[in-house]
Parts: sequence; C-alpha cells; structure tokens
Amino acid sequence: MLKPDTTQLVNTTLHDRILGTLVGSAVGDAVGLYTEFLTAKRAEAEYPGRRFSLSPPTPFARDMHRLKHQLGDWTDDTDHALLILLSFLHGSLTPDDVAARLRVWVNQGLRALDSLPLGLGATVGAIVHDPAYLDNPVAAALKVWRKGNCNVAPNGSVMRTHPLGVVGLFTEEVEAMDNAARLSAITHVDPRCVVSCMIVTALVRGLIRGEVTTEAHIDGVIDRAVERYNCAPGPFQDALAVDVDEMSLGRGELRKYTHATSLATLDLDVEGIGYVYKALGSALLLLRQAMRRVAEARSSLAAKAVLFEPLITDLVMAGGDADTNACVAGALLGAYVGYTALPAHWRDGLRHGTWLTGKGEAVCRVLGVVEGGYEREEDTAVDGGREMVSADNQERRWMELQARMAAENTAYLQKQKEKEAVKALKTRWLRW
Repeated sequence: MLKPDTTQLVNTTLHDRILGTLVGSAVGDAVGLYTEFLTAKRAEAEYPGRRFSLSPPTPFARDMHRLKHQLGDWTDDTDHALLILLSFLHGSLTPDDVAARLRVWVNQGLRALDSLPLGLGATVGAIVHDPAYLDNPVAAALKVWRKGNCNVAPNGSVMRTHPLGVVGLFTEEVEAMDNAARLSAITHVDPRCVVSCMIVTALVRGLIRGEVTTEAHIDGVIDRAVERYNCAPGPFQDALAVDVDEMSLGRGELRKYTHATSLATLDLDVEGIGYVYKALGSALLLLRQAMRRVAEARSSLAAKAVLFEPLITDLVMAGGDADTNACVAGALLGAYVGYTALPAHWRDGLRHGTWLTGKGEAVCRVLGVVEGGYEREEDTAVDGGREMVSADNQERRWMELQARMAAENTAYLQKQKEKEAVKALKTRWLRW
C-alpha cells in the first residue's frame, strides 16, 4: 500500500488554519461592528433575529458610529493587525517598522487600501502623536501609561498581535511570546496588555500547529506566558526599559478572566468595555466552548464546521467593544476550525476579503506552506505603494466621507417617510 504524502497533508492543514486565523479575525471584527458600543439590551432591540449576514449584508443599526462604515467593512482592529502582516511580507518586521506604519495609519489610514483611520483609540492616539514617538515608541507609551497612574490597560494591542502567531509558526513558542511583548510595548506597556498579547499569539501558533487541542493546553499556554513575563531579565523587559517590580503581574485578576464561566460574568457591555482582559477572557471562553462541543460530538469535523457562527454571534450580541472582542475570538476560533469552516455568508462578504485572502496566501508562500515562492508586492511598503496623502487631500477625504454619510442618512430618512406615508394611507383606506 502506498503511503500518503504526509508533508502535503500537513501543509494543507496549516494552509487552512493560517487563512482561518487571518480571515476569521477580520470576519469577527466586521460582524462585531454591528453591535460595537451597544449594550446587550440595545443589541437585542436592534437585531431581534440575532442573525447577521455580510453576503447579502444585514443593515446596520442607525447611528453615527456605524454610518461612517460601509457594509462588509472591518475596523481599525484588523487594519492594525494588517500593519504587522504587511511588515512581515515586506521583510522588515521589527517594532520600529510597525511603529512607523502605525504613525502613517494614525495620520492617513491604511494606505494599501486607501482607507481612512476610522476608530482611532484615545490611548494609541496620545502615544503615536507624541513628537518623539518614532525615536522611542516604548518611551512614549510609558509616558502615557504613567500619566494614567500605571492603570491604563485597553485592548488596542491584543487586537493586532495575533498575526505574530502565524508568522512565528516555525519558531519556538518563547520567541513568538517575546515578539508579541515587544509589539505590544510600542503602544501598550501595561503588564495586562503585554501578557494578553503573549497568550493570544502563543495560542494562535499552537492551534495552527495542532499542539493546542484541549483546555489543559490553553491553561498551559497561559502558565508559560506568565512565567515568561515574570522571568528576569527577559528580552521584552529589556525592551521596556523598566524594572521588573514595576511591571509585576497579579495572577488572580488574570485567572478571573481567563477562566470565565459565561459571557454574562465578563460584563462586556458595562463600565470599562475596552479593558484588555475582557477581550482576552471572551476569546478564551469561546475557544473553550468550541473545544467542549467538539469533545462531545460524534464527529469532530462536523462539529467544527458549525461552531464559528453561533459562538461569534453570542459574543457580539453581548455588546460592549464587540468588534475587538470578536476580532480576537475570531482569530483563535479561525485557527482552531480553519478557513473552510468559516461561514461562507460572512467570509465571502468582507468588502476587502479577496485582497486579505491574497495576503494570507502570500504569507503561506513565505512560510513555505504553499509552493511558488513570494515576490514582494508594492502595497506592503509603509506607504502602501501609493504617494502619501497631502494635508489638503486628507481634508478632502474626510469631507467626502461626511458627504456620503449625509447622503445615506437623507436617503434613509426619505425611505422612512415614504413607508410612514404608505402606512397612513392603508390605515385611512381600512377605516373608510
């Protein structure tokens, strides 16, 4: 009997999981946009059917936040993850290179797609706008963190570092963790942010490699990340240039979120919705739930094929910072179930989905998972292969966005007015 080509079989699985990670996170982000900043009660009122589609697209709830976006858009979460991915494809992945790309994004948006910087967070904005940011990104981040009494731990770095688990697929776990810590520290130096990035990155790597398949494996990654963070001196702590004592990590708070028993216990839609441990905790809870369902199923493949949509839907219906929570969860679930198990009406409805999938394929070629090699593309450059936008043109772009929003809102109100007129006419005829 001929033996199968196991190398090809392994590569096919890795290929599926890599694309599952990158597209799954973007899909989670895009679906999460539907309920971002809403309470769970408001989300239920706006989407009583608890069903979302990107192809054909479910209409957004009507408010100024969602009006800025087009149906099928992802948000700044995926944009920032792409800065890391594009840096890798350009062959220049370092903290300084990603910091330079982040500065461009804050001022001009994602140049590769000629998109505006929608969704800029207060913490990232304050840090990246520091005149000395590019000279020493970590110092700028530390300054803002200390100004916040060393208690500023938003989710702006954990939403972007999951691609490091992909590109670090064939490196040691500790190296992937260290890279995640370094990339977190260019904006988020709080220990909760750093260790969250380390955990998510190591989990993505382990899930793709098939080394993380049980909840015990998840717990092992968490323990190793904490141990690596607490080691002294560690390479990432050298990069942070602070005393280990100043950056000590309490395990009780971490365990509370990483071992949450339900989404309700995470209070995702109440005070501090952007807290990094809420994003981490909700993503780990969904991954644990997925593993339990697979363990209980008669067919693991059949179970994985239907996991992604209901779990992500439950998460986004919980409201809060739903796009970030679902972006992180989407990366982990996508790595677990693979690209082919993502719901087609989500996966195929991403506005820039074909471009994103192409970048994922490029990463697979660089890693040697797919044959053919890779020639660096112009849009992987810091400027996205385009000229930088002048101040006048940038102002024009914002004005065009405002005009589009106004036109869409006017059209919506006109349709509502027409519906009310028809309803009133029917009522009069019934009375007559």
